[in-house]
Amino acid sequence: MNENDENQADAPLTALVEYQVRTETTSVDQWLDVWQDRGEDALAGEAETSSYEAAISDQDPNQVLVFERYTNGRASVDAHIARPAHTTLMEVMGERKMTRRRVMSNHFADIDDYGWWSRALDDAPMRDADVLITLIGTRFASDEMKQRYIEVTGEHAAYCFDAEPDTLIYNGCIAQGDADRGPDIKTGDMLFVAAFKNETAAVKHRDDPRHVALQPRLAEIERERTFMRTYRSTGRGYLWRKKELGSE
Repeated sequence: MNENDENQADAPLTALVEYQVRTETTSVDQWLDVWQDRGEDALAGEAETSSYEAAISDQDPNQVLVFERYTNGRASVDAHIARPAHTTLMEVMGERKMTRRRVMSNHFADIDDYGWWSRALDDAPMRDADVLITLIGTRFASDEMKQRYIEVTGEHAAYCFDAEPDTLIYNGCIAQGDADRGPDIKTGDMLFVAAFKNETAAVKHRDDPRHVALQPRLAEIERERTFMRTYRSTGRGYLWRKKELGSE
């Protein structure tokens, strides 16, 4: 993706929206029960919502990340919000006072030809629970440094796709705005997203000799890690619904 094209209105978007459950009135399971109806509606009626999964924070088990992907950018987001099921979700959760607050919300545009978002071989949705999802925010000293990082890690992503079948998602995207809450995110920061089938897969990726050998090259790139968070999928939604174009 050209650095001048970071705000692409119709490019695929990843949305991160994290909520803190109001545990005085609602258990996390009860919150997920209500949310799951919305997830089923997205799966059945939103062809442009390619991912819509709820995941529990490892840092705070009372926080739920809704991990969303939209194939046609803002237009797909607007169509999602306009669904009657979305209005119902907001009304029910509001009436029952199920959510204490929103702790994160941001949108990220895909980086062209970088990594993959899906290992789907057919149209079967990915609905596994306990998938380990890792989010890493990175800010670069310059656009040149950012591009170098994308090139180096993009090469490694191609290797991981073949060598690590249990690395389910391995991709990155660019923040489209400054965060008004939650992690330190500024426009133009890179969000790296990885999903591993289990802890064993995550350790295999971390300790792979190619990954270890890559670290000195990455150390030469001036950057700051602004945050890192991990989550476990609930299987109440879906991490993908079918193979995405450009996902390999």
